[in-house]
Amino acid sequence: MNIEENVHKVWPYLHSIPEPPFQEYKTSAFLAEVLRTAGYAVTEHVGSETGLVGIWDSGRPGPVVALRSDMDSLQFLRDDGTPVRIHACGHDAHMTMAITAAQVLAEQGIPCGKLKILFQPAEEIGKGALSLTDAGAIDDVEYLIGYHVMPKDLVRAGQIIPQLNWTACTLIEAVVKGKAAHGSQPHLGINAINVGAAIVAAINALPVDPLLGGSVKTTRFIGGADSLNAICDEVHMGFDLRSTSNKEMLHLRQRVKDIIESTANVYGATADSHIVGTCPAAEADPSLRKVTEAAIREELGDNGVVPPASITIGEDFNFFKQERPNLKTASLGIGCDLEPKLHDPQMHFDLDALPGAIRVLVNLIGKVFTERP
Repeated sequence: MNIEENVHKVWPYLHSIPEPPFQEYKTSAFLAEVLRTAGYAVTEHVGSETGLVGIWDSGRPGPVVALRSDMDSLQFLRDDGTPVRIHACGHDAHMTMAITAAQVLAEQGIPCGKLKILFQPAEEIGKGALSLTDAGAIDDVEYLIGYHVMPKDLVRAGQIIPQLNWTACTLIEAVVKGKAAHGSQPHLGINAINVGAAIVAAINALPVDPLLGGSVKTTRFIGGADSLNAICDEVHMGFDLRSTSNKEMLHLRQRVKDIIESTANVYGATADSHIVGTCPAAEADPSLRKVTEAAIREELGDNGVVPPASITIGEDFNFFKQERPNLKTASLGIGCDLEPKLHDPQMHFDLDALPGAIRVLVNLIGKVFTERP
């Protein structure tokens, strides 16, 4: 297979059909057909209508190795206010790399065991990895390879980060309820805005371990009516929590919940909070780093390897390891001169950087099968 030609054939089509989480119908149908044509046993509707698993069985005893890609896109608003979906997180690139690597590995064959290709829906809402896990897609997997295209300021085209240390992320919503009153009689009401402001102040004073990169931010504060002489009785709030430690994240979640509820109680108000989204931090497997770095060097040279990186972004790939602790995982950061940043509607990258990354993935999977690190 000519990898360069395949990339320039597959990526434009995948880029042209961005779809919402759990609604990647055209995308998964296309990928399923390519896998079948390459000789994979394909199972569709895995964990959802769009979850997809392709299996290549060597017929010889050995480990089960999986390569995972996400499929969904992001929604933005045009200048006129109409919604538009765009592959602004590189999932089109991820799918291009996975499907091309799958085709190459089918042509080359694998020495033993089974190869699984996982196409996962709904990464952007943090639910796709769990849907595959709950469906049993990784129950027999011993090694799982993931990757993500990275911004130019982290890694350049022709380079790959052998291990991305993703940050744990939790998003929390809260509703604070006070008591309405006329502005001339504030003592008869409970001003939810004042309560919310006190919660923000307490959140800002929450101590976090600087060595773990912990942070808690208030990201939403909505309250008040059209009448400026009315005491506000309800405020809607949102919070973003980050940490490189899963243990600290659990601690921060509880502290934030306690602060919201106890502060509201002090003012005679009530508050309900709930988690709307979460991703665990990465838990790297040192045993895979050596073979990952070796594969990068063999395909991209010594300059192609950059140090492991800790980043403040969340990725639901990390749910796989959290749910199956015995799983050995690697998460690579692909350099492709991506600008200006992820989740930007103007995001673009060097498509010609993908073939080198595909060769690294093929090489790495081969090493995992033969060396079983």
